[in-house]
Amino acid sequence: MKEEKSQKKSDESKDTSNAEKHIRDFLTSLFKCPSENNKVRCAGAISDVHKVTLDVESSPLTVQSHITEIFTTFVLQSQGGANSNVSCRLFNFIDYSDVAGCREEEAIEFLLASFARCNDELEKDNLPSNSKLVLEVTKTAVLSVFVEMQRGYFDDQLQRRRASLVFVKRLLDDTISFNFIKDLIEYTANEEECDEKAAAEVFNPIFDILRAGAVAQHFEQNQDDIVQQILRVMNLLLNIRIAEDGSRPLSILLVDRPDFLPKIAETMKGREFGLMTYLGPFFNYGLESSGRRPNNRVFVGSEEDARKNDGLKNLEQQRYTNRMSSIRSLLHQMVLPLVSDLASKKKHVEMYDPANVIGDHFMTNFLSVMYRFSEKIDISKIIMEYPFLPGTLVDITKETRIRMDEQSALAFAAQFAERPVEYHFSTVCFFLTIAAQQLVIPPLIRQISKLTRHVKDLEQTLAAMREQLNTLTGIEKSQLEQEINSEKAHWQLMCRHLLCLKTHAQDPAILASVMDFVNKQMKLVMNSLCANLDMMGDDSQLPAEPTALFCAYPENYLEDVFDFFIFAIGTSPELMLVSNTNWISCLTVLFTRYEYINSPFLVAKLVRVLAAIEKPLWFHVVSLRMTQEKLLLCMIKFYSEFEDRGEFYEKFNVRGNIQYMFEKMADDAFYKTKSMNMARDCGIEFIRFVNMVINDATWCIDETLSGLKRIHEIEMKMAEKEEWDRNNWETRTQELGHLEKSKKNVLLWLGTAKKNLELILAISNNTPVPFQVPALGERLAAMLNHNMSQLLGTNSERLKVRNPGSYGWQPKIFVNLIVSIYLGLSVPAFVKYIAYDERTYNPEFFQNVIERMRKRKIVRISQLERFKYLAEDVKKEYAAKAELEEEYDDVPEEFKDPIMDAIMVDPVRLPSGHVLDRAVIERHLLSTPNNPFNRAPLESKQLVPDEELKAKINEWIVQKRNSRKV
Repeated sequence: MKEEKSQKKSDESKDTSNAEKHIRDFLTSLFKCPSENNKVRCAGAISDVHKVTLDVESSPLTVQSHITEIFTTFVLQSQGGANSNVSCRLFNFIDYSDVAGCREEEAIEFLLASFARCNDELEKDNLPSNSKLVLEVTKTAVLSVFVEMQRGYFDDQLQRRRASLVFVKRLLDDTISFNFIKDLIEYTANEEECDEKAAAEVFNPIFDILRAGAVAQHFEQNQDDIVQQILRVMNLLLNIRIAEDGSRPLSILLVDRPDFLPKIAETMKGREFGLMTYLGPFFNYGLESSGRRPNNRVFVGSEEDARKNDGLKNLEQQRYTNRMSSIRSLLHQMVLPLVSDLASKKKHVEMYDPANVIGDHFMTNFLSVMYRFSEKIDISKIIMEYPFLPGTLVDITKETRIRMDEQSALAFAAQFAERPVEYHFSTVCFFLTIAAQQLVIPPLIRQISKLTRHVKDLEQTLAAMREQLNTLTGIEKSQLEQEINSEKAHWQLMCRHLLCLKTHAQDPAILASVMDFVNKQMKLVMNSLCANLDMMGDDSQLPAEPTALFCAYPENYLEDVFDFFIFAIGTSPELMLVSNTNWISCLTVLFTRYEYINSPFLVAKLVRVLAAIEKPLWFHVVSLRMTQEKLLLCMIKFYSEFEDRGEFYEKFNVRGNIQYMFEKMADDAFYKTKSMNMARDCGIEFIRFVNMVINDATWCIDETLSGLKRIHEIEMKMAEKEEWDRNNWETRTQELGHLEKSKKNVLLWLGTAKKNLELILAISNNTPVPFQVPALGERLAAMLNHNMSQLLGTNSERLKVRNPGSYGWQPKIFVNLIVSIYLGLSVPAFVKYIAYDERTYNPEFFQNVIERMRKRKIVRISQLERFKYLAEDVKKEYAAKAELEEEYDDVPEEFKDPIMDAIMVDPVRLPSGHVLDRAVIERHLLSTPNNPFNRAPLESKQLVPDEELKAKINEWIVQKRNSRKV
């Protein structure tokens, strides 16, 4: 028995001895002599290994200390020199001549190789426990020496800066094992192994070098591969977790850096902020161009493409878009760990509050990352009141609200002052994305719109200058040629800048992300009105008054959505066709409750979106059950209301959009019937709407014809060449300037004038009832008479211009429109209004018009014949009017309307006590809803019929007629 125990002990001793010999042989193999020059160095290390007692189980720290000392001594004796095993790939921000073959490179190569061999050895089967412990201790020793070198503990022999550069280059070359990097991060984060400064002192220099590398890259030099490598390394470092708690030490380290969110950020603006923050240079890689510094190095020869509005990109744009796709994906991967750890979330989301002068490429890159974070957010689970909570990361205090003034908004937010705040990533991320989107998408769209107009103006200016060039000689011609060359260079620069902006805004990936996000944003706003709104139900689900939350949200929560839809419908119709159509239903519902919104301009944008929707998507507007009863009425109401709430010129855009919506509804049986019924009922809203159409038609036609007359005058002057040449250069230039301005005016107003006439014709074709109302019929008749006189009267020659088709002037079509309106309203009441127009009408006038139409073959024979019959009817009414005027030549003053000085037919009393004829005051109220005598607000329902006075007037008329019979 004793012999067996003794034998067993002997065997165990033998196994231990063999294991120790094996591990000692392994350690000595790490220091095998690579060259003759290092024989002494290697021999010394091997000798030291043999002196170490490898009893790790009894004294692990002692063994680790001895092995660390051996590795330290060996590393400090590094000689440097060429190393064929190290990659020779060059990076433009690392001086290769300073790094290649240096002592630090050899030291790092040795440590990495030793670490790798330890790992390989550990993977062998049936390895004794003591051997495993020694190998783990050796790995720790390697990491310890590596850390000390990176922290600069050996600076008198091995330079810290150079060691960091070698480390970064090996990371970029992907020649460092993941195991080493992971163990290194865990080692520096381990409080038992290292002090609290270890990770920062090792990795902050690495982060500095990588950031400097990002700064050194320029998009136009096609350095995507270097940028991708830098981002790959950043992603690698930031994503490594510690096994114990799952945290990412380097993510926490990065957000704790002073330059991650500089303390002076509040005093910095835009570009400064973008360049000063750590992550700024990474987001700054892209196609750069700004209003201050347009990019003149790209899109050379592609300037004509800037004029296209079809959303199609040329090959150069597509190439830039494809390049940025992979870069943005890597940017997202880099930022993702920063927002995933609780320790780094809050500081990260506070980082970005840039002014709107940061480069578009920078902000587009950043926004693409934010969109990726928001992709999987469930709107139903976010905290809708988040912007009003104490400690919120989005500041809306200075924002205009949807339907709240500043004081009401402050009072609304005050109710949340004591509410406990719990960090909720989805909520914070969603509202921060709204804030980031506000800084990127709307400004980018506005820049494109503004620059597109500028480019168009430049083209028109160049065309005018080239035309003028033909009239000049000598030094004047030479000077103008120089101006043309300068203007052309400016045009080219602006075209290239415009293409840069379009490349950012029309990136398919960005557009798809925006589309997905604004749908969620729209759902948020609608949920604030009515949770779980059923679009298939009726509008009784909606509150009579909007909720306080809806009213308190900033206007931009809607405006940014509207801006995007307007842009996307025009440039990316294919995207709209394949996207979810819930947004159309939401916008249609919102428009039928536009009284929820304070700003008429915001409602005007909503109208613009709806007007831009074409088939087959238009079906979703007209078929929505919830809005069918109110949609047409809301269009008519807002058409009129914008007169009072909007700006003069803007109203024509708004009304043009509503007119286009009318046109698209023309073929819909439901809305066609509803339109006819509204016209026949002739309610106050419809009358006011028609009145505005007449107003606009009158103004636009006047502007158009005035412009044509001015063009005619200047062209007549230029036709007299000798006289024209006698004018000095300044006079000719001034006249040519007036000519261009007049042409622009005609182009601007002619189309609007025709649209208004076409709308009047459409209404009259439905029913003449609205124009039988004196307030509308008298005004329309006067407008038609006046413009027929302009077009076919004695002075119509003044409207003849050269190349009328260049700005759409087709007088025959214009006359046909007016004639069609006349014929559509050839009912007794309107015939009377034509005849009673004292400013223009007389029988000879109509006779001359008929003769000119016949000679010039302006209208069809059938129309001409009908117009003759109308003229006869009007002539009869004119004669009857003359008899009445003779009959009523001594009307008592109390029977006369104080404004028109004519006998009253239906006298009404105003709240002020004044008495007017109903037709007169109602016509006034259509344009100006106030008392003409004291400017007090006044509505039609406040007019009180004066039956007593009316009876007196009627009695007087009967007496006058009876006296004439006698």
